Amino acid sequence: MTLRQLEYFVAVAESQSITQAALKCHVSQAGISLALKELESALGAQLIIRRKSKGVYLTPVGSIAATRARALLGEARHLIDAVDAGAEGYSGTFTVGCFSTLSTLVLPEMAEFFASRHPNVTLDFVEGSGPEIQEKMLRGQIDVCFIYEAQRHPEAETVLLRRREFLVALSPDHPLASRATIDLRELAPYPAALLNVEPASYLNEAMLRRFGVEPNVVYRSSSVHTIRAIVGRNLAYSLLMEPVDESSEHLPLRYLPIAQETGTNSVLVAHPRGVTISGLAKDLIEHCVLHLGAPGRGVSDPGGEA
Repeated sequence: MTLRQLEYFVAVAESQSITQAALKCHVSQAGISLALKELESALGAQLIIRRKSKGVYLTPVGSIAATRARALLGEARHLIDAVDAGAEGYSGTFTVGCFSTLSTLVLPEMAEFFASRHPNVTLDFVEGSGPEIQEKMLRGQIDVCFIYEAQRHPEAETVLLRRREFLVALSPDHPLASRATIDLRELAPYPAALLNVEPASYLNEAMLRRFGVEPNVVYRSSSVHTIRAIVGRNLAYSLLMEPVDESSEHLPLRYLPIAQETGTNSVLVAHPRGVTISGLAKDLIEHCVLHLGAPGRGVSDPGGEA
């Protein structure tokens, strides 16, 4: 069994096509097929099923083998990185996945971290939904992901960066704005403006219904800035996690704690479970715990919500 065979096998697993794998690896289809045959012989198991005109499918054993093959290839890359780092510092490409509404919190910090600490590393960003970026991470296309707690994939190992709980966002002119805390049941008569981004949309409405409130959702938007602007105009309340002093229209906002125990939806950094992460990834995670997890810088970030 060789690293080249594993590389070809992973390419087939990710593309579900021998043709596409051959193009990606710059070899012939016959070369891919031969490598797969030799790998199956070495492992004593069938890894893929070829279906005419329907591509290639992994067997149950093949799915397990593909996950481990990605890990082994990653560890081989980490060995090369470690040798390079000992000589002249880290180099190559490092890819960070980020849930879209966390981008303004995470990505500028990442850009500064690599520019100042690892200038020889090329930093790539991949923004998307929680499931999308984590699937890419588990396929070896992303090194680490920044997500919310509710989005965590069962095959991801996570590190807590910031504990987050939902707050009730109100205009200071709202009838409930003078309260010290808000009982969710008090919100029932009032219009709501909720984020239309998963898992926020599901979490918000499920939380309200759990406490007997059928929300009167008048406004929905995928933009937290729009939601805050609506709240700032005293047109509705919302349920958000990142408190800021004012909307994008410079209208004041109030964020009040919820009287009921609603649980957390904290900010996490994730990497593949069971895979040895690189020294560079460890350095990055330690930096994030220190700088993204600490009060002060970035706490009132205007973009991050789930």
